Amino acid sequence: MNSIYIKRVLTVSLFLTVIFLTSTARAQKYKSMSDTTRLNKEYGAISLEIAKLNTKLIENQNKTADYHAKTSSSADDAVATAQVSKDQANVATNGNTTDTKKAVNDAKDADKKANNAKNAVSDEKNNNKKIGQLTAQIEQKQKLLRDLDSQRAAIMAGAVSANATSPDSALKQ
Repeated sequence: MNSIYIKRVLTVSLFLTVIFLTSTARAQKYKSMSDTTRLNKEYGAISLEIAKLNTKLIENQNKTADYHAKTSSSADDAVATAQVSKDQANVATNGNTTDTKKAVNDAKDADKKANNAKNAVSDEKNNNKKIGQLTAQIEQKQKLLRDLDSQRAAIMAGAVSANATSPDSALKQ
């Protein structure tokens, strides 16, 4: 019983140690002044990605109004066509074949319009989902930019403190 407990404790501690070491190793990618060029390059690339994502987000937000209008008009058309089909079916009960054919055609038309309305609702839902995904991607990229800003600030703070101590050490000699 004790050996199982010890094995579990050792496994968990090893796991936590690995997580701790990898997270601290990844914490700051850029550490010195010589790294600022690569930091600036990555910063520019991420900024460009954010701009592209913002463009896509605006396009999809503009599509939302179109999808909403299409959804409501398709639903209204489907209801109106279904009512016409119902009225024609009532007329077709006389046994007249032309009325029956017209009722069948009206029913098919009503079905097509109902499917169009259903597709419009689906398109609107997919667009809203895409907007949510784009927003999440933008937030993730902005978080990366904030991280790069903090790394840049740490590099600059280190450079300022190194410059501040250099003249003092030169005066002491």
